[in-house]
Amino acid sequence: MVDFLFLVFTYVSEALIVFLYAKALYNEKLKNSYTLLITVGTYLLLMLIYKFIINNEFVNMFIILSANFLLLYFLYHSSLKSVLFHSIVLLVLQLASEFLTAYIIALVLNITSQEVITEHFESGVVISRIIYLLLTSIVAKLSTRETRSNTWGKWYALSLLPISSVIIIAVFKAITDGLQLNHAQNIVSIFSISFVLIVNIIVYWIYEQAEKNSQKLIELELTSQKNEIDLQYLNLLEKKNEDMQIMAHDYKNHIQAIQSMDNISDIHKYLSELKGEVVNLSKIAQTKNSILDVILSKYSDICKEKSIDFRINTITDNFEFMAINDTSALFNNLLDNAVEAAEPSNEKYIDLQISNALGSYHKIVLINSSDKSPNSDRGKLITSKKNKQLHGFGTKSIERIIDKYKGELQWNYYHDKKEFEIVIVIPINQ
Repeated sequence: MVDFLFLVFTYVSEALIVFLYAKALYNEKLKNSYTLLITVGTYLLLMLIYKFIINNEFVNMFIILSANFLLLYFLYHSSLKSVLFHSIVLLVLQLASEFLTAYIIALVLNITSQEVITEHFESGVVISRIIYLLLTSIVAKLSTRETRSNTWGKWYALSLLPISSVIIIAVFKAITDGLQLNHAQNIVSIFSISFVLIVNIIVYWIYEQAEKNSQKLIELELTSQKNEIDLQYLNLLEKKNEDMQIMAHDYKNHIQAIQSMDNISDIHKYLSELKGEVVNLSKIAQTKNSILDVILSKYSDICKEKSIDFRINTITDNFEFMAINDTSALFNNLLDNAVEAAEPSNEKYIDLQISNALGSYHKIVLINSSDKSPNSDRGKLITSKKNKQLHGFGTKSIERIIDKYKGELQWNYYHDKKEFEIVIVIPINQ
């Protein structure tokens, strides 16, 4: 009975460590108490599997990895990439803490690591859980809290290190299991596992710093874009205001011209032309989303100056769900690329459609003339400018925003029509 209760303590303590680690990285989907209860319940289930069904070390490693993956994915607001990586990290830290404990006790008591498990199980569990808690606390402090803007760039390459560490530690344990290691060999074993742990932590810390710097660079770019939009908006308002002042100044002339006309058809024609001028002045508001209206008005003027036919169709959507800075970055970069491609083309047109697709997706379809096919690498768009290190932020910004809102992007280039099409869909449950 005592052994069974201690086994319960072993798994419950492990569940608490996983819970604290996950809570430091993610936002919970459920109430705190429910999340803790489900986590502890899952680990008690693992204990029963270990006790009565499967008692194989390597199989249990896979089961624990799968359990942590499911807990992180379903109980927390997290991405698939992040969950997979941190599930592997938890397994590495758990294995390392257990094996370090075994070799330390074996070194102190001059016994085999197998004897540590059979004769000093209780003290070994307590020490290993303390080490496990310390290691997870260190990694959690080094980690950036998960947000929707995290990109998790080359996560698969980063995962190779903890995966290889799991294999190395497991193989090392299998080789030395049951052997009577001397003092020097135990020290080497402790040093080797500690070195693997330190390398994992250092590489992860470097990766996190690189991701933070990349995020800051993107934020600076977005801030620059927002400031540019604000300045362009002021210039746009100033231009509209100037046009209104000119029209007000010409108002008397218009009235006199109308008064001098005797033919009704001439008066109607004159008023129709005058009405067109008024409509052009009021084009700043089209979607009832202020930032999107500013962007569309800005590019309407740009296209007019460059003799590009700009057609806008906002059928059932105006992207009000999206944060202002994301709306600014997304549509500015999309339309900037479209203008850049359409301007040197023969046809010179841009067609923008914004809609709500069957109540399930927000949808953007952007079509523009382009005499040249876009540059791409493995299906991903890349900048056509010469210095790729100083350019290409627009495309990266578009991808970041689409990933943030769990959307998808597809593009096609039609050689026969010399036309580029980009389609973006974003789930409506944002």
